[in-house]
Amino acid sequence: MARHLAWVLSAALASGAPASASGLCGHDADVQQADQQRGGQPPPDRDGDHRPPGKDDHRPWKFWLGDSKAQLGITNQQSSEIEQIFQSTLPKLEAAKDRIDKLEATLSQTIKDNTADLGTVAQQVDRLEAARADLYKTRTLMLYRMRGLLSADQRARLQAAWEAGRAKGNDPGGRR
Repeated sequence: MARHLAWVLSAALASGAPASASGLCGHDADVQQADQQRGGQPPPDRDGDHRPPGKDDHRPWKFWLGDSKAQLGITNQQSSEIEQIFQSTLPKLEAAKDRIDKLEATLSQTIKDNTADLGTVAQQVDRLEAARADLYKTRTLMLYRMRGLLSADQRARLQAAWEAGRAKGNDPGGRR
């Protein structure tokens, strides 16, 4: 269940999320473990996000920054406006992810206890799925607003870069 959520969030946020939002991808433990292996040092390029993430890289791709920005022909004004959309939406995404985590924990405990009636479990599932739907809706609207700032040519270049990354095994959606 959590893996499915991580995939969807990774795909959704592939258009951008800073390292501080790594929890949105559901990989806090992976990030913390990698940080510990580096002696607490941040990974090289953590803030660069100028390339589509690799297979084992769960950081979203901020296409409006770095090398990608130039390759896509994104102007400084567009980059700034896209970042503002991202930053204004991020708290909503984080709150939704926190809610989902709590609902998943409650459901998991209910299932583990194996004492609740079917109706109670069904209600918990309904609440969890409604929270997921809210998260996906927020993310999709954010991405739509970002795309609206791009020209048709830039959107085509973005799609081509995304597909090229997937063809090379760098799935920006984080699927394995």
